[in-house]
Amino acid sequence: MQFNAVVETNTGAVALWRSLGFRILATLPEGFRHPAKGYVGLHIMFREW
Repeated sequence: MQFNAVVETNTGAVALWRSLGFRILATLPEGFRHPAKGYVGLHIMFREW
């Protein structure tokens, strides 16, 4: 299994990880401080091998 953390506003990265078989397991609200958008969610993504 593998875990990955991706900022929810980074839609390109979220789409890439999903295309590689990862799914969003949970989202940590305000888990990342974006320099322009302030605090945004952080997706914890998961994939079984």
